[in-house]
Amino acid sequence: MTDDLCRAFADITARLEDAHSLAVIGQQRDNTPDMQHVLIGELRSGLLGMSSILRDMSAVLDRGNR
Repeated sequence: MTDDLCRAFADITARLEDAHSLAVIGQQRDNTPDMQHVLIGELRSGLLGMSSILRDMSAVLDRGNR
């Protein structure tokens, strides 16, 4: 595996950990609706970012198999 892919997997891991933290905070019963909206937005943003990274990682692997 290339160093770039190793770094990308590490980045995905960090983003998953961040998303996990947001999801845990979202489970608190005393969150205001505004806070829930912020958490949802942060989760959405994080997931979109991960999707982009994963797409790029797949492209790197696909180029390597040609």
